[in-house]
Amino acid sequence: MEEKNVIKMLNKTDKVLLSNLENKEMFSNEIELKSGLDRITVINSARKLFSLSLVSIESITGTTLRLTSLGQKYLKEGLPEYRVFNFVRRNETVEYKQLFSSVPMEKDELNAAIGVLKRLLAISVDNGRITANAGKSAEIDERNAVLQSVEKGQKTDYAGTEDLIRRGIIEQVDEIREKISITPAGIKVLKDAGFNAEYIDKLSASNIKNWEGLNFREYSAKPEILNSLSGKINIKTKFISLIKDAMLSMGFSEMHSNYIESTFWNFDVMMFRQDHPDRDIQDTVYLNGGKGSIPVGILKNVKDVYERGFFSSKYNESIGYRRKFDTSKSDSLIMRGHTTATTFRYIYEFISKNKDKPAKFFSVDKGFRNETMDNTHLLELYQIEGVVYDDNLTVSDLIGYIRQFYGKIGIKKIRLKPTYNPYTEPSLEIQAFSPKLKRWLEVGNSGVFRPETLRPFGISKNIVAWGFGMERMLNLKLGMADIRDLYGAYTDIDLLREMESVRAFSDF
Repeated sequence: MEEKNVIKMLNKTDKVLLSNLENKEMFSNEIELKSGLDRITVINSARKLFSLSLVSIESITGTTLRLTSLGQKYLKEGLPEYRVFNFVRRNETVEYKQLFSSVPMEKDELNAAIGVLKRLLAISVDNGRITANAGKSAEIDERNAVLQSVEKGQKTDYAGTEDLIRRGIIEQVDEIREKISITPAGIKVLKDAGFNAEYIDKLSASNIKNWEGLNFREYSAKPEILNSLSGKINIKTKFISLIKDAMLSMGFSEMHSNYIESTFWNFDVMMFRQDHPDRDIQDTVYLNGGKGSIPVGILKNVKDVYERGFFSSKYNESIGYRRKFDTSKSDSLIMRGHTTATTFRYIYEFISKNKDKPAKFFSVDKGFRNETMDNTHLLELYQIEGVVYDDNLTVSDLIGYIRQFYGKIGIKKIRLKPTYNPYTEPSLEIQAFSPKLKRWLEVGNSGVFRPETLRPFGISKNIVAWGFGMERMLNLKLGMADIRDLYGAYTDIDLLREMESVRAFSDF
């Protein structure tokens, strides 16, 4: 069993002898390396052991460095300042104009490289002629080597790292590691003579046929009768029903789509920059094989708006991102990161083909994130989304819809403040006052879709939308601090059975 391998890894000698039990705690990534199990299996096994009180789990938060997409590019090519310095050093003295024709890079990269080298006193410029300071070679080499160190996960003390972060070459990311420790109950299990016995817990044609001499794990076929506690509707199901009833009573129609989506519908069509951190594999679950189907005309329109923007008498001018749009990965498949991907599919399928008709849609569906589960984050979560298309919609209309909806689910005291979203402008964070906690809490996000996101569909009217994470909202209404109390190995089944659901449906 994987759980046995995990708890053995906490013993430094990998032998179940208490006298050799020198190390009672390890991080999940260490166990992964030593046990040969993949990380998900290690974490799931640890959580099962946690549910049996055999280990304890502590989440430790820190920061780490990683290369951005720009950093990955420079990892292969070398930093602009590194390439410029070496070119000048090889040629002793170089005219400023000569660099533009001899060093293959964008003008802004070249100017930035010269600025960095002048600041480091690695070059001198006199009447348009550039000379390298050979004594700075080691420092420039060290600066470039930082990229290799970051890529390998090594710590670096180089003083110029902050400058590379500021330029978007390196980024700081939060890192959550799970430290797993043996509890006294776990140590007792390690002492048990039966712990080392090998049991078969998965039947196969071979071991059924040759069963003699094999040890099969015992299972009880007699279920426990829960009497009046059995057959109870889960509190999450009840809360979703409350949300759907509220939306339907406001005249909204429900949206549906698949969990698997293309990066086009999840990112491109919403004008996420192609170097946006949400696109990284650390945040998004990418799938191997297969391609998504994308409307060719809409893909071309998105590319045009991304690169050049557009002119409109209503919205004046959008300049776009003034960067090349790479269509080669637009059809890559991922687990849907957010339900707004579904919203844009409905904008294409229904709203863009019926521009004269008002429309109101909502969804209560799952999104998936590639992140470590902790007290406020899940790997999969329900997202609630409301979308309205009509004539002359304004932020005031959006606020009205928000107040009406939240009022229907028992949240009366609402306030909004400006925030940032890649695909809405203006954008508003939704906050509610909790009488239980005596403070304001974030309960959602909202905004007016940017004209750039609607232009590819030929839509000139406004579309407003709002949304929130269902589990976080339910935890707030139930007064629970840890989102994992509702899911997985951390869940107390008796708590869910006995929970008074009225708390979820009372005023916030």
